Amino acid sequence: MAPGLAAGRSWRTLAGAVIPLLLAAAICPAGHPERLLAVARPHPYAVARGPPTTPASTVRTYQEGDDLRTFVERVGPHLGDPQTMYYVSQALEECHAWGTTPDDDETYPAVSVISHVDLLQWKRMWAASALAAPCRGFDGRSIDSREILALIQEAARLGEPHARARMLGFRDIAAPKSDLMADMAGLLATGDPQVVRDVGAFLTRGEVSLRYGGEDVDAPVAAIAWELAACDMGYPCGPMSRIVLSACAFRGHCDEYLYDNAIARDEGPHRMARAQRLRGDLVHALRRQDWSWLGLVS
Repeated sequence: MAPGLAAGRSWRTLAGAVIPLLLAAAICPAGHPERLLAVARPHPYAVARGPPTTPASTVRTYQEGDDLRTFVERVGPHLGDPQTMYYVSQALEECHAWGTTPDDDETYPAVSVISHVDLLQWKRMWAASALAAPCRGFDGRSIDSREILALIQEAARLGEPHARARMLGFRDIAAPKSDLMADMAGLLATGDPQVVRDVGAFLTRGEVSLRYGGEDVDAPVAAIAWELAACDMGYPCGPMSRIVLSACAFRGHCDEYLYDNAIARDEGPHRMARAQRLRGDLVHALRRQDWSWLGLVS
């Protein structure tokens, strides 16, 4: 892999899937998720704060909340619900990755300390602070990465599609994908942008090229196109989205307000042009569920 590509994709990996890298060495023993999964007992962060949410409002509460610890506490009574289980895992994952907002005299995540504060450095510090802000409530609390993984595993076992798609990131990169193609079609049929992003990352990971509609496409181009297709289907990719803020904090791309533009800063124009063309074709195929064009069925 070319150095530019490695650098370009590394911050995108961090932006969307930090924890799979951290959890890979802590996979729960098969058949024993109950050792770590706190379903029947009070959550370690639980302190009653306001009325509990219902499973139906979990997604909205997670997406709109600016205090993830409060979110975890309020949905605690519903942790037996697989969707709630998944979104609690995502709240804990985000705060495990970013921690809490640092003090003024501490180093911000992924930002180097310099002797003077210029405008770009200030923007990077601000972006890192914005990413960490929802986790202030966890200040001084330890988040166990094994618990996060246990929640995802159990939610996936119960059939939650986001968790099933997320677990693909833990699969051995050398393992064949052919036996999972039918499952991929079922997941993508949900039309959920997070599922689309995770499945696309799985399908392109470790590949040299892929075939779409009878045409061979380089895997790096396909990987970008899947990310952009997820944006088109509703994944947050605009100003103040986590991935755009991460592009600023990690890479210093702080004057781009759309994910497309942030990616383009690290990719050549020819590759971006091909990815942009494929992006539209992917969205069209996903919306009409053309699994044959996507290479998921023979």
